Amino acid sequence: MNYPGQPEAPPAWWRHRNPSFIEAKFEKELGDLANAIESERWFGDPKKHSRYRVDFLLKDARLIVELDGHANHSTKEDLEKDAVRQRYLTRAGYSIVRFTGREVNRSPAACVAEVREMYRERVQRSPGKYRVMYIDYAFFCLESSKALAFYQDLHPHKNLSKTPIDEFIPHAIEWLKEKSFITVFLFHRSEDGDELLYLDNSVREYEKGDVRINCISSELYSIELGKHMRNFSHLFDDFYLVADDPVYIDPLRSVLPQTYSREKMGDWEFEYLASGKLLRRGNDETSFVGSDLVMVRWQDIWYALGTSMGLQFFEL
Repeated sequence: MNYPGQPEAPPAWWRHRNPSFIEAKFEKELGDLANAIESERWFGDPKKHSRYRVDFLLKDARLIVELDGHANHSTKEDLEKDAVRQRYLTRAGYSIVRFTGREVNRSPAACVAEVREMYRERVQRSPGKYRVMYIDYAFFCLESSKALAFYQDLHPHKNLSKTPIDEFIPHAIEWLKEKSFITVFLFHRSEDGDELLYLDNSVREYEKGDVRINCISSELYSIELGKHMRNFSHLFDDFYLVADDPVYIDPLRSVLPQTYSREKMGDWEFEYLASGKLLRRGNDETSFVGSDLVMVRWQDIWYALGTSMGLQFFEL
């Protein structure tokens, strides 16, 4: 799969140009918005000379402002290119607001006021952190079967059964201290697609917040999960991974901080890699031994599976 690129500085070959007439009029009215807005930002692969230049970018609100002058946005070919461009930028995680050259000429202040209001609304609605959870569905299914067999032997008097993935998720985020909005990417094999179809693009409301679930099918789903994590890392602050396979070491390590954080609990001080959480196998089984991922906060996935089956913590 090809994923959209992150916002970049202008490529080396680009020569900065003076603002167009309508861009200059728009910029003149920015006022207090000038500190938050960036111009001449690019999207795409910098190794391939990038792809799209956007007029203005409000990164913390994930908002792009495009000013459509008549000369470059009037033919059928121009409109088709604009549509392709807009889909690409939307896939990259940004919303686009467009103004025609006529609107800007008539009242640049009104255009800026509309952007300012949208910016204020989006920032106010934004959570303190953008969180993402990546799930290796084959790993979840395997561990779910193993955990069910173990707990059935441990509690033969209880009527235990496997938990659907959407009922497992609230137990996987139970440790969060505040309500949150989490984006879940569920990577799976194509043969699992039918049973997961009801979840794709769905939103589940839980006590700890809302979760939007996206299902992505691929025969090489573990490779695609890592590529997706890298390409969309600019959209998220915290990364959660439900998986335990060496193939995930490099992609997850690449999106976490380069240096360790330190924390003190009583007389005990320790180092860890912030901005991540693993739901994996226990220390005697994990595939992440020998890598930096042992420095990431973690929980044995069987604890979340057990509680999702209805067990209490003392029964695990």
